[in-house]
Amino acid sequence: MIKNVVFDMGNVLINYAPEDFIKSFTPNTKHQRLLLDEVFYSDLWQQYDRGTLTKNDVVEKASKNLPAALSASVSEVMDTWHEKMTPILEMENILKRLKENGYSLYLFSNVSHDFHHIKRIVPGLNYFDGLFISSDWKNLKPEKEIYQQFFEHFNLDPSECFFVDDLEKNIKGATVFGMDGHVFDGNISKLEDHFRHVGIDI
Repeated sequence: MIKNVVFDMGNVLINYAPEDFIKSFTPNTKHQRLLLDEVFYSDLWQQYDRGTLTKNDVVEKASKNLPAALSASVSEVMDTWHEKMTPILEMENILKRLKENGYSLYLFSNVSHDFHHIKRIVPGLNYFDGLFISSDWKNLKPEKEIYQQFFEHFNLDPSECFFVDDLEKNIKGATVFGMDGHVFDGNISKLEDHFRHVGIDI
């Protein structure tokens, strides 16, 4: 019996699109690609989400990999990357209904400590019983260690949890422990149907 519903953040509760942010940051398509590759799509970003690199570390290391015309921009990118993110407003109603129907709700996200500056845009944040972010635990989904840490920290039985994430690999990582899930593609009706299919009252 499902008692807990667990939500990822990016592209589940808020819209996260580095490509759109970079387009608004610079109209130069070559510069856009370089910044995406050296910042957002790099191992540096993974380490930033893991909590093993600071923002200053990322700025310093990424700047060395970029041409001089762009290296000075990295600091601004790192300071403002989250400013274009918007809440997926329909999700607040989902959270509200689940909470009213007695479910415990948890946020489980790969995100840097910038989370503490951006969490205000997460819809329905007050409905959550617990917040669990990768940078606090030095591991990333879909690594098995972070799922273990999550279940142990909140004393949860994985079989009583249902996970909503936008990445299939993260859902697969959860199913290893017995936590079923749904790959969210932005379709609210499909998510509600899956909830009902597994017996979640929505």
